[in-house]
Amino acid sequence: HREVILGSGIAEIVLAAGLLGPRTRRLAGWGSVALLLGVYPANVKMAADATRARNPALSAAAIARLPLQWPMVRSALRAARG
Repeated sequence: HREVILGSGIAEIVLAAGLLGPRTRRLAGWGSVALLLGVYPANVKMAADATRARNPALSAAAIARLPLQWPMVRSALRAARG
């Protein structure tokens, strides 16, 4: 688990840096879309696990982040499409 989390975090940083440059923005945009869609099922599982753990603060945070990913996907798509 830890390696996957670290790897996705590094990928997020690299892709964010790629979004800054006009020459790399399109590729980084598509990479960001793929990453955000790829980690979404894990975020759903984390929200489900948090609700079973009966920790209201963790549960609320985990559930609240789910709909917030869709505007990020939309923004990444805009960057990818130029």
